[in-house]
Amino acid sequence: MEKEQLHIDPEKFALQFLESFKLNFDAKNLEGMAKQQLAAYLSAYFLVEKFNKIEGENFDRSQPNLSDLRFDELLKHVTELNKY
Repeated sequence: MEKEQLHIDPEKFALQFLESFKLNFDAKNLEGMAKQQLAAYLSAYFLVEKFNKIEGENFDRSQPNLSDLRFDELLKHVTELNKY
């Protein structure tokens, strides 16, 4: 089975994330509400950007056949995979 790279559209995800909240309009706190929505949108957007970057890096990395590696090579490979 071939691995397919997963890519999430950050804008669509962030907008969908915002839509999942119920917005109780408060004219007196409009600026505060806007700031909360903006913080939520940006957090979701940049989280997806980070995910896509990590996914892209891992997808592009050539994976050796682990059964062909010597023990020291396998240990080095596992160590590199665990850097996050």
